Amino acid sequence: MSHTIEFQAATGAGGVEVNVTMSFEADKYTSWAENIDMVTFNGMDIMGLLTEEQFSELEAQGMEAIKAQREWEVVNYEP
Repeated sequence: MSHTIEFQAATGAGGVEVNVTMSFEADKYTSWAENIDMVTFNGMDIMGLLTEEQFSELEAQGMEAIKAQREWEVVNYEP
């Protein structure tokens, strides 16, 4: 099942806050195929301006956001 998560993250030398939209596939056990779809700063898409290092940092922060979201869903599950 495909999912999307949006989160704020800091990147760059000044720790600039950006908005990240990330999609991923998941079942009740794990997630996979994580992909950053868009990175915006002040409403402008800056995906093409990121260095590989910044992109990797955002991916890592995205993985943590997905993990936190999935843990929250388990704790707050209502059948």
